[in-house]
Amino acid sequence: MTELLLLRHALPLSGHADPGLSDVGLAQASRVAQWLTGSRIDAVVTSPLRRARETAAPIEAALALTAEVIHDLREWELDDPNQVYDALEDMEPDDPRALAVAEGRYDDFVPELDTVAFQRRTVTAIEDVFMRYQHHGRVVVCTHGGFISAYLAYVIGARQVMWFNAEYTGVSRVVRLPSGRVVVRSVNETGHFERQPVA
Repeated sequence: MTELLLLRHALPLSGHADPGLSDVGLAQASRVAQWLTGSRIDAVVTSPLRRARETAAPIEAALALTAEVIHDLREWELDDPNQVYDALEDMEPDDPRALAVAEGRYDDFVPELDTVAFQRRTVTAIEDVFMRYQHHGRVVVCTHGGFISAYLAYVIGARQVMWFNAEYTGVSRVVRLPSGRVVVRSVNETGHFERQPVA
């Protein structure tokens, strides 16, 4: 039985295309890497986007593993390489995107996105990870909030593709049973921040 830990990247810098992590994000990535050293992790895979690769880096170092970069684990914006990333935390309160998330209208965050095609890609990408790592027990998949939302929506049969906003370095677990069925074990775990919150 293979378990995937779908890990959202840590907090990136705002205002850049394909940004790296902020100082807070670097601390978050370090914290989640420390937390994962207490688990048996057999492999790490990552989106090609810089914020995901930089989140995976301390995990690789802590676990003495080398992450495989998988192109289709990317977020939607790589289809437009000039798309600037803006963290919700850095948006003005009246920004339509911030309001959409605050009100649970996640599909309105990126109204031009073909959510059906995007979700189809997430499903294909995760199926590929399950196939590549079918003889591994537990795999960390360093990816993105929209990707995780879309994939979990497929697994649970949610009508809304974008249905929640994962925390930075939040972990959602999915398992493929011997029958081939995929089930959700947890959504958006953040226990690694409970004792010493990152500012």
